[in-house]
Amino acid sequence: MIKRLSLTAFVFLFAVTSLYPLLWVVLQSLKRDAEFFASQFSLPREWVWRNYADAWDKANFALYYKNTLIITASSLIFGLAVCILAGYAFAKIDFVGRKTWQAMFVIVLFVPSPVLLMPVFFINRDMGLINTYIGMIGPYICGAVPLGVLLMSAAFRSLPNELSESARMDGCGEWRTFIRILFPLTLPTVATLCILQFISVWTDYMWPLIANTDPKMYTITVGMTQLAAKKFTFGYGPVFAGMVITTFVVILLYIVLQKYFVRALTDGAVKG
Repeated sequence: MIKRLSLTAFVFLFAVTSLYPLLWVVLQSLKRDAEFFASQFSLPREWVWRNYADAWDKANFALYYKNTLIITASSLIFGLAVCILAGYAFAKIDFVGRKTWQAMFVIVLFVPSPVLLMPVFFINRDMGLINTYIGMIGPYICGAVPLGVLLMSAAFRSLPNELSESARMDGCGEWRTFIRILFPLTLPTVATLCILQFISVWTDYMWPLIANTDPKMYTITVGMTQLAAKKFTFGYGPVFAGMVITTFVVILLYIVLQKYFVRALTDGAVKG
């Protein structure tokens, strides 16, 4: 009993410590500047919801949100499709050079991302893809493939071959076996990969800043820095409101997919 209470208290303390910075930002986003400078650790005397409207309208967050949603959703959909199909091929289909290709994916994981920024930028420039959605989405898809393929390959490899053999004996072809039998069993890994890729693209700052010179193509992270630079014009309240708006979608996605994410982690712990 004492051990359980101690563990519960520790988890509660850890949760409060982790959530406090987010709660603090939310409270500051509902204050006027005078109240913010007077006391940064008190509850707002007046809840100024107008700060969110100012951040959304005056700081052009609607445009930044649209750009970020298009880029993130496109890179997520196409990246997941490539990773899932390639992972299945590596795990369940025997073809020439399979081990060599897998080794190349592992090698790519050891290449630091900043090293690739300038080469990818020059490729985009030479292909006329600066300030375009394709120029933004393509590198994100390529960046997600190495880790995603390895994760999906491990997930498919963990499934017994008897499932595929039984499905083929019942008349299922390769594609139907993949769609109806094997793919649903890898959904926890797919959810994990979805969360990792979404957070990676949604919160990225360097590539949107380098790949775009047109403010109309800015993403929400770049837009957030533009808003923070104008804090003396708009006020601190809208700046904090912009931070909340920026992180809201990420938190919502994790809440929706947390069941699959935790399941993937625990499955890996049991099997590993």
